[in-house]
Amino acid sequence: MEGIGARVVRGPDWKWGKQDGGDGHVGTVRSFESAEEVLIVWDNGTAANYRCASNFDLRILDNAPAGIKHEGVSCGGCNASPVHGVCWKCAECLDFNLCSVCYHGDRHSLRHSFFRIATPKSPKIAVSSRRKSKKITARGIFPGARVIRGVDWQWEEQDGGPGHKGKVTEVQDWSANFPRSAAYIIWDNGAKNLYRVGFEGMSDLKVVTDSKGGSFYRDHLPLLGEDQTALQGYFQVGNHVRVELEAEVLRTLQSGHGGWSEGMREAIGIVGVVSGIDEDHDVVVQYSSGNRWTFNPLALKKVSAPDGLVTPL
Repeated sequence: MEGIGARVVRGPDWKWGKQDGGDGHVGTVRSFESAEEVLIVWDNGTAANYRCASNFDLRILDNAPAGIKHEGVSCGGCNASPVHGVCWKCAECLDFNLCSVCYHGDRHSLRHSFFRIATPKSPKIAVSSRRKSKKITARGIFPGARVIRGVDWQWEEQDGGPGHKGKVTEVQDWSANFPRSAAYIIWDNGAKNLYRVGFEGMSDLKVVTDSKGGSFYRDHLPLLGEDQTALQGYFQVGNHVRVELEAEVLRTLQSGHGGWSEGMREAIGIVGVVSGIDEDHDVVVQYSSGNRWTFNPLALKKVSAPDGLVTPL
């Protein structure tokens, strides 16, 4: 199934404590047990099943190791072509795209909004500008980390034996079609080699002392499984939601989904309550002002109820 080998972090419905090692820690999609459940091997060696439909325990940090690429698309930041992994299309410039490395690396104007395209088959999903968005640090098997052999080790005694340690010097490509799917290790015994970290879902290594892998816009990442559900059934009556998009991006998304009214500007950044789902799966949201607006589900983010918020009747 598409997505095996993708690198993931905890998602909005995470409720599993520190199985992953903590917020920002990275794991690998090993297999899909069903359409609703996925097996993850975290860089710390923990392996467990998580939800990937209706409830989303995971976000996709990087699906380039799964072989995802956008043919005919070039990155305006680094000129890579094709774009491997998630593609980010500027909503305000003509035909301008970024790869994930450049997007999270703050190339191009941070004031511009983007559309996220997780795979070539995925819909374009609008995200807010990076200027107002929070970044967190990725941690795991990155340069500087100390590692031992992992669950898929099949390289005899290259490492010096079970429990012997090595140091990550670089994240590399296992093959040209699977970027960032391996790590180059120098073992304490002096041996050197490349090992799988994502390629075909394999985890040759386990981290014992993690390292930082750069920062990323967590809330901009795709949810693992959202393409399969297309967000149908994700929102339910009583959910608290918020629009975190600029007005012009929201106006674009509303075409064919209840339309746009200037009065909808009042809803941007304000928490409302889902009061209904129509036959087209668009979401009706009621606000404390008494107004109700119908939104494209792609424009909404599920949030916790703020203190003092009274659910409208």
